[in-house]
Amino acid sequence: MPMVRGRYGDGMQELRLFAIGINDVRDIFGADAPLAARLRDSAARHFAAPPHPRSLLSKLGPVFSRHPQSEVDPQNPLRSDVDALLAGGHIPVERLVQCWQVLLAWLGDLSAQSLDITLDGLEALEFDLALAGLPSDFSVRRLASRELGTPLRPLPHQVVGYSKHQHVVETYTELRQVHDDAGPGFATTMHAIEPLMGLLGGIAARPAAMLDLVVVQIPG
Repeated sequence: MPMVRGRYGDGMQELRLFAIGINDVRDIFGADAPLAARLRDSAARHFAAPPHPRSLLSKLGPVFSRHPQSEVDPQNPLRSDVDALLAGGHIPVERLVQCWQVLLAWLGDLSAQSLDITLDGLEALEFDLALAGLPSDFSVRRLASRELGTPLRPLPHQVVGYSKHQHVVETYTELRQVHDDAGPGFATTMHAIEPLMGLLGGIAARPAAMLDLVVVQIPG
């Protein structure tokens, strides 16, 4: 199955992984009142504007005064981005980067566990894992093989996807076996996948929660 909504290259990959149910992710878009209030508070904490020191001009009276709280930097997430995400409506292409910043912050708050990983050369890593005996159905790239099914589109070439709980469990089992059986020639590769195995193992150990795994490439 090809990677959907994006592609992996062979260079540096910065990925953020979240242990969260896919329905909880989809509920963000068109959120009910309690969830929307919680997420608005989250966005306010993550993206609060830095305080501005009072300038000399501001002391000269209202004619020269500036109101920093009314000044916005459109390169940062705006309240309109939060509103659009919570409404589940159309996200303009020029606001995709900022909306992904907001969604990543929300996923971090809502997930049971998260992990940031940097993979230097995914193709080489996957090749070594295959040589060590990992079936292709449980490759690292397959962890993002399902579409999120949300209105927020990925950026060009951005990796975005998820794995269902059962696939996470099976991938963890296969990776654990390969890790334990690998010879010394695979030491570097096995060390590289240990943080990922820790996250997958945490999801597998909580079957009652039925957590899925969401994978998002960090936008540059």
